[in-house]
Amino acid sequence: MIIFKPHQCLGLALCLLILPGLSWATDFIPVSEISQGMRGYGLTVFEGSRIDTFAVEVVGIQKRSRVDGNLILIEVFGHDLERSSIVQGMSGSPIYIEGRFAGALAFGWAGSLRPLAGVTPARDILGLPVNPEVAEHSLGISNLETVQSMLPLLAGYTSEPTFALDVLDKAPATVAQHMANVQWPAAEQLIWSLLEEATASAGVDLPLEENWYCSPVGNVSGVTGGNSGSGGTLVPGAACAIPLITGDAMLGATGTVTFTEGDNVLMMGHPFMQRGPVNLPLATAEILTVFPSRQMSFKMANVGEVVGSVHHDQRAGLSGKLGPAPQLVPVTVDIEYSDTHQQRYNFQVVDDPLLTPSLVFWTFYNSLLAEGDDASNQNISYEVTSHWQGSDLLDDLPLVVSGVAAGPGGAMSLAGDWMAPFSLLLSNPFQEVKLESVQAKFKISKTLHTARITGLDGPRNLVAGSGPIMVQVEVTPRLGAKRVVEVELPLPANIEAGGYRLVAASAAEFFALEAQRAAGRFQVASLDGTVKILNLDRAADQLVVAILAPGESLMIADREMNHLPGSVSRLLKQGNMQIQSTMADFVSRVTQSMPQALQGHAVRKLRVHPAPVPIKEERRP
Repeated sequence: MIIFKPHQCLGLALCLLILPGLSWATDFIPVSEISQGMRGYGLTVFEGSRIDTFAVEVVGIQKRSRVDGNLILIEVFGHDLERSSIVQGMSGSPIYIEGRFAGALAFGWAGSLRPLAGVTPARDILGLPVNPEVAEHSLGISNLETVQSMLPLLAGYTSEPTFALDVLDKAPATVAQHMANVQWPAAEQLIWSLLEEATASAGVDLPLEENWYCSPVGNVSGVTGGNSGSGGTLVPGAACAIPLITGDAMLGATGTVTFTEGDNVLMMGHPFMQRGPVNLPLATAEILTVFPSRQMSFKMANVGEVVGSVHHDQRAGLSGKLGPAPQLVPVTVDIEYSDTHQQRYNFQVVDDPLLTPSLVFWTFYNSLLAEGDDASNQNISYEVTSHWQGSDLLDDLPLVVSGVAAGPGGAMSLAGDWMAPFSLLLSNPFQEVKLESVQAKFKISKTLHTARITGLDGPRNLVAGSGPIMVQVEVTPRLGAKRVVEVELPLPANIEAGGYRLVAASAAEFFALEAQRAAGRFQVASLDGTVKILNLDRAADQLVVAILAPGESLMIADREMNHLPGSVSRLLKQGNMQIQSTMADFVSRVTQSMPQALQGHAVRKLRVHPAPVPIKEERRP
């Protein structure tokens, strides 16, 4: 164990704490005066909103249990705590030793056979700032490398390796090297990793004792963002809540108020996510009952009225003020079922760069589960429209993401496609943008509509300047006979003679291919560059037929420069080692909507011959 010198407390019966930005005047007992066997009591709510007392006996002081801090160990008695042990939701319960404020109950141990608890000392609690501060921008993604690695996630899955090999005609090692640079985390990890931080270690090898509450979609709650109230029920020992989602479902955490003075409120006794300055809603809570468990008991609760804001999330706890609450982001979800039945759900989620993407996904996924499932052979078509402020491109038009999820687990597989745009924009390192609203439209078909591209036919030899060509794409549905889709593909008048690839695949496959085709495609250097990537089509129900040529374009930053003279290309590459050539270039591309989610691809070689040169008149016989 690494030993650090603890912060010394003055042993005064009556202490006047002078803290940055705020002064508290309260009678508290320093850790130096607390010893084993001393007794006292704590305050918390076990049912309804009535504040009850429970007995406390000091077990000892766990010295230097964290940097610059001690922990008071206590055993509690009464209200059947001997059987249930420490209950999640008691976090923040004020503890009084011999009549003086000693701190906040904050930690417990899963599976404990005795009701032992850790108490954050009063000095740490009273040291929490309460005046609002502006949180730094880009809390979630703070560097270009992270942004650039997340952009390929928008495709939802990797491009098939054989597709990249067939299209790019490169050695397997070359393509594998490109694919290795892109990380593809499991969807479940992507969804819950942010929220699970709230129950991770508090830095003292003790589990956080946060009590999460969740009400299912369909149970309408009266809590909305922007409300304010007197907050008269938020007193030491009262139940409090941090609602993250309100409206037709609730998601958040409950705890206990530790200390109040005027409109200032201190609570929890431990961090929520230790984010520093935050702007989260603060609400009252009603405790239904205590659920005893051999693993970890917890309070079952309902959220009450939003009465203020939480402004700081630090190691010793949370602090906020009664009064105005932060504005939340409205999310509307419309679901159309195959039997023409329609349903609308309305939510509000906290406006937070780190949390909002996961919370928006939570509303989508749980709305789909309200009257359906994600385990059937079904298709879910979606269109997600988000309105923003702060970017010229986003101010003019909303961002629209559309596509289809097919088969069991289809909606879950789109977690990255749904969440990544919000993460990339809210936490971009270029300039601050604000999410105004989100509207999602889902259409559910209980018949699984998928198809595989199994063939591609068309001319193998062309003459430059001969005009558009007709291409036949063979598509094999999951059920039913094969069909041929005819696509007219333009041929540029200035196409050069040489070898090309004629390719048919879904827009999702082509989007995933971009990570290999153009190495710098996702190395965005501006917010507008990010928005342009987000606006690219990547839906699995869009058939793309394209002609690709061997790569000769240059990637300069995130811009693809085509048809540069050879002398210019050589000069640029010699002067900047960061400039790379593409592995393939688009010559022509056509997109066509399909009734199925497409899988697979087809590739064939195509050769363009030079146009015949007319014989001069004087040489004719």
